[in-house]
Amino acid sequence: MRNNNTIRYDVLSYQGLSALYALGLSLWAGTIYLYMKQVGYSYGQINLFLALFWLVTCLTEIPSGFLADMFGALKLTFLSSLFRGSGLLFLALFEHNLTILVLSAILTAVGDSFYSGTLTAWIVEKTKKTDLDQNKLFSHNYMLVSLVSFIGGYFGADFLGNFELKVPLICGAFILYVTGVLALSLTRFEPESKPHKKIVKFDHNVWQKKHPLFETFVLFLPLTFVTVGPYNQWQLYFQHGTTIKTGLILVGINLCAILGAIVFGFLVRLNLQAEKLFLAHVLALCISVWIMIYSPYYLALIFMWLHVALCSSAEVLQTKLLHEKITDDLRTTWVSVNNTLEALATTLALALNGFLADHFGLAIAWGGGALLGFLSTFGWYAWQIRRRKV
Repeated sequence: MRNNNTIRYDVLSYQGLSALYALGLSLWAGTIYLYMKQVGYSYGQINLFLALFWLVTCLTEIPSGFLADMFGALKLTFLSSLFRGSGLLFLALFEHNLTILVLSAILTAVGDSFYSGTLTAWIVEKTKKTDLDQNKLFSHNYMLVSLVSFIGGYFGADFLGNFELKVPLICGAFILYVTGVLALSLTRFEPESKPHKKIVKFDHNVWQKKHPLFETFVLFLPLTFVTVGPYNQWQLYFQHGTTIKTGLILVGINLCAILGAIVFGFLVRLNLQAEKLFLAHVLALCISVWIMIYSPYYLALIFMWLHVALCSSAEVLQTKLLHEKITDDLRTTWVSVNNTLEALATTLALALNGFLADHFGLAIAWGGGALLGFLSTFGWYAWQIRRRKV
């Protein structure tokens, strides 16, 4: 049993790095696509950036999980900050350059893969044999990250963005570099990496043993089609006029993300079945999209914020469900497998969204994605229930 001071140190390290990394992302979250449009990139080129980002993410997620299990999460966090910060810096310093756009997409994607799930898997391993309530830890950390994103997003969009749209990208890159250096400095307190064990052999027996985990992977995928439109295109959907006002919208987004994490804390106390609670989230998210696209501007904005609150609650729930299903030592690797599948689903969802948006508009693209996600999620769950009864 590890002592309380050590546990507290690990938790503070996890929360501090998570918050700093979130700040590095939030500064430009409300302006990046407006910047790309301002410097002359077409919608097609912006979609190319997104497609490359998710394609590279798909290819690098599993290798990043292996690397984290081999060399440690903190070293991967350093590399993530280095790659992602460099990608943002190149995008800001070299305007309207297609080669730089491609390079930036690749670097930011590799950085995203190296970070996604890495610190979470690290803190789970650190605290799994302690009395620490991991549900509360995830919920509190999500609220902290959302609060930091709320402050950083507003400052980045309404202050830095109105000064010059490239400034949030440069500042975000600097914060990410600082995060990486701090993560690397913490590795001196970590035990030396264990000799690399043989990676799981994916034969028939492994598929049988991990069947509940694979079912959970698939259950999560259709939600991507529901959220990909609002998540990536809200700036273009709600920005009107020449003055950048997305910072105020981002304030609402981050406040609602905090609210969603708080609501999840109350839902956990009800002892509801996790899978059914997830299905309820999917249904509510679909309904919020359908109401949003048929509402006037301000009512649509309210339902956008509600959509964000539901997304944040669903994200914490997904983290809880996923780590409950992982029972072996390759935790980061399995998280990376899940992230790889999500990246692949996101690539497909973006392709569908882009086709529908180009031909029928954003509203039809969002509504169609929500319908597909709804039918796929509940169809898969119904098939699983029927299969279990046989």
